[in-house]
Amino acid sequence: MNRRSVLAVLSLAFAAAAPAVAQGQYPDKPIRVIVPYAAGGGTDLFARVVSAEMGRILGQSVVIENKTGAAGMIAGTAVAQAAPDGYTLLVDQSSIATNPALYAKVPFDVTKDLAPIGVGVTLENVLLASPKLPATTVREAIALAKAKPNGLNYASTGIGSPQHLSMEILKDQAGVQIVHVPYKGGNPGILATSMDEVQLFFISVSTALPFIKGGKVKALGSGGLKRSSQLPDVPTLNESGLPGFQAVGWLAYFAPAGTPPAIVKTLNDALNKALKNPKIAEQLKGQGFEPAGGPPEDLGSLVRRDLDFYGRIIRKVGIRAE
Repeated sequence: MNRRSVLAVLSLAFAAAAPAVAQGQYPDKPIRVIVPYAAGGGTDLFARVVSAEMGRILGQSVVIENKTGAAGMIAGTAVAQAAPDGYTLLVDQSSIATNPALYAKVPFDVTKDLAPIGVGVTLENVLLASPKLPATTVREAIALAKAKPNGLNYASTGIGSPQHLSMEILKDQAGVQIVHVPYKGGNPGILATSMDEVQLFFISVSTALPFIKGGKVKALGSGGLKRSSQLPDVPTLNESGLPGFQAVGWLAYFAPAGTPPAIVKTLNDALNKALKNPKIAEQLKGQGFEPAGGPPEDLGSLVRRDLDFYGRIIRKVGIRAE
């Protein structure tokens, strides 16, 4: 083989190896994870626990930045406009898929401007009832609502919140009329339910569990397609006469659109490894989260499903966020 042929072969070899070398360099500086909600909340806690473990796996530090306001849209916009290099990520909840239907103007498109990395955890909701409500099952509560249109009230954590949308879907599927009373958070809603100011309330299992165990409220039905591991004796709404009903939230990681597939895969691998760490899983379950994981495509499908699933009820009822 002459000298020119040898150089040509070597050039091809180096060209083939170059992408692998470049990919292997990521990450070579700290990663910033933007969280749309205040420090100390559930989304922030999840982001800190899981991101720290991802950083350990990747051999790089991770910095959490809380960028609150506008129902998460300030944080989402910041990530959508960031360089698609894997160094700016977003942790957001399922409301990122309902905002486009709730708000007249959303400054980014979750399906076009963000790249899914993976689902971190799911968060089941449970339908609670006032201890004074003469119903112990979902079917009995629906029967009461049918007998007295607009005679029952339900709480939510605000207009357009997952709890509000879940109850509107229940009303639509069951064909009942129940009056919406929004509150400023989960605990005020549960207290109102326990005192019979309202008779029904959808809220996360983790928030509701102490009140259920203390006998302050009744658990009528859980919102997953299968029973909650924390409430195994409580039937799902799906098995209580509302087939296909779901009231399950989620938290997930996103990157700017255009992030190289190799970097997305690296981040997804780190996320899945973090969620499989028994200590991390135990911490998350202690907060009422159910570790999820899976490929980026699962998150993409989940976003599209919620855009359609919740978008239909938002448009049908005419809900507009404040």
